[in-house]
Amino acid sequence: MSYNIVFDKSRKQDVIFEKIFKYGILNKYHVDRVDYNTYWEIYETEFAEQHSSELTFIHEGLLSSKEKELYLEYNHPQISNFLVVKDNNKIIALFRSEQKEENLYYMRHAMVNKNYRRQGIYNDYLTKVIQYAKEMVFSQIVSCFVAANNVIHQAKVKKEFYVSSFEIHPEYGNIIWLTHFLNDDLKKAFYFRSGMVEFSKKLFQNSEGNANNLLNKILKSSQ
Repeated sequence: MSYNIVFDKSRKQDVIFEKIFKYGILNKYHVDRVDYNTYWEIYETEFAEQHSSELTFIHEGLLSSKEKELYLEYNHPQISNFLVVKDNNKIIALFRSEQKEENLYYMRHAMVNKNYRRQGIYNDYLTKVIQYAKEMVFSQIVSCFVAANNVIHQAKVKKEFYVSSFEIHPEYGNIIWLTHFLNDDLKKAFYFRSGMVEFSKKLFQNSEGNANNLLNKILKSSQ
């Protein structure tokens, strides 16, 4: 199928994307960026039947025509990447990611053709997304998956993604959120919040004085 490729060399994020994905996935599978509608049209025609047996309720399908129109108008992130991966002319994978907050990049959707799995396609994509988000000066990358999906969990743990929350989601069920920290001080803050003995000078200086208050209390309690 033919589709429009999204690229604007005047936008910094497009230039960074082009640099990182210039040689595709695994240096052999070509990557195109497309728009929202094209991405989901490809998913429906090429991948829907290959989806796992997860029971998912599609949010957009629960909206009226007017609600969906407004949702798509109002809910476009500043940065979004809808990727189509091809082996020659055969579409073999889809990846979607976007800006979730000003310092947060969200890996939102991934699908690899069942005949192309276990080649390292997802791992290579993951490496490139981390590089892209870092060069775009995001502080964190987040991702979620259903709790039973150990394949995705294992792949991300190897790339230093940490379990950051658990959610009972009305559309997807029991999901786990993972976070990869691109800022070392923020990672140390996560360790500290998780009960680890970890801290940094920047954390101390940017705690509105409460790190010093805590230190004084610890010293006082040890006397």
